[in-house]
Amino acid sequence: MTESRRSGEVTGEPALVNRILLVVKGSPQKDGKVAEGFRMATAMIAMDVLPQILFAEDGVFWLVKKQLPKSESRGSVNERLKTISDLVGLHVLYDSLAQRKLKPNDLDESYNARKLSLDEAAELVAQNDAVITF
Repeated sequence: MTESRRSGEVTGEPALVNRILLVVKGSPQKDGKVAEGFRMATAMIAMDVLPQILFAEDGVFWLVKKQLPKSESRGSVNERLKTISDLVGLHVLYDSLAQRKLKPNDLDESYNARKLSLDEAAELVAQNDAVITF
């Protein structure tokens, strides 16, 4: 039995999770877990589940201009991220930028990341059925 988060109704059917927020908190220097998260986002998109993606804490460094690939795989991660940004759009927490002394013009414009305040980020979390952090 599952309870619908929206209606409180208990059913015998598994709950469907249609709206998913992926929160990227890990830095490019520790890209293993985050790279897997980007692969997961790609798989979701292939299954017609369009996740929303929010970059917070050290995750904002993924969006900085002219990040040099740490490894050969990093270049493919950057390509995957650009593709994801074209398909579903990206969000970045403005407070995380400020705490790391980054300005919006430090970000790669090709990602078209929407800058969010803490209140807007809280709304984004509330609009989703599930939140996955990596």
